[in-house]
Amino acid sequence: MIRANLRLTDYDATGRPGADDLDRHTTTLSSVLTKELEGAATATGLTSEEILLAAFGRAIQRTIGAGFISVDIARHETASYPMALACVGPDRLSATDMLGSVHHAMAALSAQRIVRAVSEDADDHPLSDMLFAYGVPVPQPARSGHFLELHAHVTGAELTLDWWYDARSFEPYTVHELAEQFPYAMIELTSEAAPPILAEPELAAAY
Repeated sequence: MIRANLRLTDYDATGRPGADDLDRHTTTLSSVLTKELEGAATATGLTSEEILLAAFGRAIQRTIGAGFISVDIARHETASYPMALACVGPDRLSATDMLGSVHHAMAALSAQRIVRAVSEDADDHPLSDMLFAYGVPVPQPARSGHFLELHAHVTGAELTLDWWYDARSFEPYTVHELAEQFPYAMIELTSEAAPPILAEPELAAAY
């Protein structure tokens, strides 16, 4: 099992964040990029959620560094499941392998049904540092104790990205840089990937 080995936050904070500790930075993908995302999902046989998760991994690598993080994937308002996300550049994983790693990880977790309440912090499945929600009506923010939450949802013809972050743990410019690098990472992946995305890469050798 792949373990998280990348520090996501700028600072160590005491305890999990409460509602008053969270700030929000909102960005949007233009209608052109949103259509490109949808077209890439059709061309690769992946979901938009999988492509966005892979793009987040690339954005982390560009902004913070290379490694693996644990992400809680929201499935509905009160439940999520954890997965390991590779945050590596094209020198470690090609665009095709990056997308494939996310696809296979999500398929495996769905099959295992490692599901828990969003607010749960049990010893056997402790909260990840981050929550990712795509098209899921999770409260904004979920107030579930994650240091960073990325909520992606389509508004009209554009994709809205709400970045909720623990202001005790992050400098605002770190989150702003993540948000700025995100669309570039998505474009890189969707333009360089060679469908079909079938092979499962050896992630342990990626970092």
